[in-house]
Amino acid sequence: MKKYVTVLLAALLLAASSAGCAPELYERALISAVGVGETEAGCRVTVRAALPADDGQEISLSGEGRTVPEALNEIARTTGQQPLYSHNTLVVFGMDCAKSGLAAYLDFFIRHYDSRPTVKVFLSETTAEDILRVDVEDEAPRAAEIAELTKGAVYSGLSADVNLIGLINGTYGEGASAVVPVLRRSDSIEPTGTALLRGLTLQGALSPAAVQGLLLLQGALEAGQFVVSDPECGAVTLTVSASDCRVRFTGTEESPRFAVSVQIEGEISAISVGKHQIENDAFPRLERAFAEQAVAAVEAYLSGSVYESGCDAAGFGGAVLRDAPEVWRRVSENWSARLPNAVFDVGAQASIERVEEEDTPYL
Repeated sequence: MKKYVTVLLAALLLAASSAGCAPELYERALISAVGVGETEAGCRVTVRAALPADDGQEISLSGEGRTVPEALNEIARTTGQQPLYSHNTLVVFGMDCAKSGLAAYLDFFIRHYDSRPTVKVFLSETTAEDILRVDVEDEAPRAAEIAELTKGAVYSGLSADVNLIGLINGTYGEGASAVVPVLRRSDSIEPTGTALLRGLTLQGALSPAAVQGLLLLQGALEAGQFVVSDPECGAVTLTVSASDCRVRFTGTEESPRFAVSVQIEGEISAISVGKHQIENDAFPRLERAFAEQAVAAVEAYLSGSVYESGCDAAGFGGAVLRDAPEVWRRVSENWSARLPNAVFDVGAQASIERVEEEDTPYL
């Protein structure tokens, strides 16, 4: 009996101490999005939060400080609620932060125990507060809806899908850079482009074709469309179904050179000549044109990223490290200066799915 009482008292004390240390869920502000902008004194942070008193309705709150944690503490003092970041779905940085460098602002999200590595990352064409503010006069999309905005652009191969851990790995890898989707708010919130970063600092923007080229180099283009011209079939729309890429370093320290081999598969989505059947002898022509489009997309990425700014989001430095580690040891420190002088031998092979004609026409 005495032992039972002792165990019971210990359990009650543990429960009491736990209750005193950790607030109940209804006593906390559930943070669903965090936006960071630069100020003269530090930063301005805007959050989307659901407070218990508002029945889960998202509101926007802002605070300023010398650092991100200080600005967030200012918001917590305003609400009187301890923030819970495990529900966070996205982080938005203002373009001013990207121009000066994201490293100082990312530190909080890397260190905080509640922060999730899979949180989506975006840049705002203007300020982060523009994207996350909730106006009384109109219905702003919820944070989870904003996080899904780039799905269509990612599906079409025109934008990248980037999370926190992907951004960090991309910019801290060997000679690597990263891309981040950009959002704009006018009448609605919409994706407007893809930013290119090196060392977590903005370098420029990639065109839609360059983004497709980057995804091809990463072997990650699994959707998107190319339109090719054929003398018999007219304009033919091809939808990508799969891709792969092999990059080999074939040069030297003085003359870096890469062999790039792209494999791309697709299917015919539309034909402009008004017939749904393509003769078998047309497929080799269409596949050659498909491969040429893939090469053009890769070259668009090389022109917009490698040759102009020395950025290496495709990871060519990793190919040097793999194929010639002794060369990489000598060139890694100034890789971004050496990369624009590299020669790229780009080739592609394409295949288009053959579909048997059905006896019964479409109605």
